[in-house]
Amino acid sequence: MKMSTGEVVVYKYKGMYKVEDVGTLGFSFADRKKQYYTLQSIDNSTDRAYVPTEDKVNLRKPVSKDEVLDLIHEMNDIEVLWVENERTREREYMACIANNSLKGWMKILKTLTMRAESRGKISSMDKKYQQLTEHALYSELSYVLDIPVNMVKKFLREEKDKEGV
Repeated sequence: MKMSTGEVVVYKYKGMYKVEDVGTLGFSFADRKKQYYTLQSIDNSTDRAYVPTEDKVNLRKPVSKDEVLDLIHEMNDIEVLWVENERTREREYMACIANNSLKGWMKILKTLTMRAESRGKISSMDKKYQQLTEHALYSELSYVLDIPVNMVKKFLREEKDKEGV
């Protein structure tokens, strides 16, 4: 997947970035034989990333609005991660996050919501993954749906209510 200057991408779970440049880097840590994408965060002007162009795991194009709506309508079919062991559950969360997909992120948030409802509270580990996942998911949905990030949760709720989900 080749990205071009000016293109917007999803960079891992960190959010939305714009490709500023493609080429070699003049940093001592950079392999001068490799090509890198220079990425600028859309949300944070001080956040920049340098990613090798051959990286097929951590970069992807944003999903389409239709894909977002389809996924919202499939929300009831998304399985939760019912893992009792904290460490095993954390590994599952990390795997879903690393997968760099909306469905994996939604799976985590659905799990966290159900855990909080059943337990009446949220653990510090769950809170950490909730914040991480909400940032990843909501920043992409905000960009794709062209709505402010603080309106994404309301949008999701309204879409689910339309379907009776």
